[in-house]
Amino acid sequence: MSNFYGIGNDYSSLFNSMLGGSSSYGSSGMSFMSSLGDLQMIQSGVYKKALTAYYKKTKEADADSDSESISGSGKADSNVKLSSLKSAASKLSDATAKLQKQDYSKVTGEDILDDAKNFVDSYNTALNSTKNMNSYSILQTAVWMTEQMNTGEGLLNKVGISINADNTLSLDEDKFKEAASSDLKALFEGSGSFASRIASKASSLANQSANQLSMNNGYGMYNILGKLIG
Repeated sequence: MSNFYGIGNDYSSLFNSMLGGSSSYGSSGMSFMSSLGDLQMIQSGVYKKALTAYYKKTKEADADSDSESISGSGKADSNVKLSSLKSAASKLSDATAKLQKQDYSKVTGEDILDDAKNFVDSYNTALNSTKNMNSYSILQTAVWMTEQMNTGEGLLNKVGISINADNTLSLDEDKFKEAASSDLKALFEGSGSFASRIASKASSLANQSANQLSMNNGYGMYNILGKLIG
C-alpha cells in the first residue's frame, strides 16, 4: 500500500508545494497556514488532478461520483462533514492513546483485544470521514496518516492487522490474541511509537476540522501560538 486513494509520493510533494510548507510543520502551524487557503475559492488544474486521484480510491468507484465530487472543489466543507470528522479523529486519538499507555510486559494481545478493535474501527471511521472533503490540509493529513500506516505494515501484519486496498484496516482477532508482546510493544507503547505517530495525525485532523468549523461560523482561527485570530 504505497499510496492513498491513488495519490503517491509525488502528490504528497504536490500538496506540500500548494500549502507552502512541508511535513516538518507542527500540526497547529499546518492547520493555521493551510486552512486560510482551504476556505477561499481556490481551484486550479493541478488541484483537480489531485482530487481526481483522491476520489479514485477503489476500482469500484464510478466516474459519475468522481465528477460530482470534483465539481464541488474549492468550496468550504459543510459543518456536518467537519463535525463528523472532528468527532471521528478525536475518537481515534483516544483509542490510540489507550494502547500507548499499556504495559506490554504485563498484558497480552488477548487482554487488549477490545482496545485493538476500537483502534481499527476508529481509524477506519476517521479515514472514511475524509473521503468527501475539499480541504487541502485535511486531504494532506489523510495522505500522511496512510503513509505512516504503510511504514508499519510489516509489523502490523505480524500482530494480525492488515491494510486493505482502500487503506482501511482489518483485524484478525485470533492472530492478534497470539501476538508476541515484543511486537505489540514495538507498535504501540510509549510516545515514540508507531501509535504515537498515528495519534499525531488524528490530532491534526481534529484541529483542522475545528479550525474549518470556526471559519464556517464566522469566527477566527488559532495561530501557531494558540492565539485567536479575527
